[in-house]
Amino acid sequence: MAARDVNLEKIRAAVDRCCKTEAECNKCEKVSCLIGYCQIALDYSRQKHSFRIPRGNEHIPRRDFRAYYQPDLILALAEVLLQCQGCRDNHEEECVINITRSALELALLGENIDYEGSALLYLMQVSRLNPDIGRELLQLYEKNKPGKTPEA
Repeated sequence: MAARDVNLEKIRAAVDRCCKTEAECNKCEKVSCLIGYCQIALDYSRQKHSFRIPRGNEHIPRRDFRAYYQPDLILALAEVLLQCQGCRDNHEEECVINITRSALELALLGENIDYEGSALLYLMQVSRLNPDIGRELLQLYEKNKPGKTPEA
């Protein structure tokens, strides 16, 4: 899968479903919100036509302790993994997909996991950390991965 095949709009739509909206947060402060930060990063990447966001990981709002809806976070994280290029040794911390994954996993798991450029290795790590979330994430990933024929 070439980088041009990444669908940032699909990731953005999944991230948008995680947003608690101003109805729940009272005021939207994207830079201090994990979901808002994902939205900013994805928009920046689309506008600049670049997957690299210099120092993007350094600005993830690690002090956002909102309780997000777990099913929405799992769906969004699965979509990020499906869009991941599987760079392995060429994995970049400053990749918008990696930045989005890092913010979503922080919202979902409360901590970050080392990512080695492989969705399957990552899924195994999530399963070790939280078997229930790992199982759900793997099921969504397997169900939606490219090349799989949709079930009727």
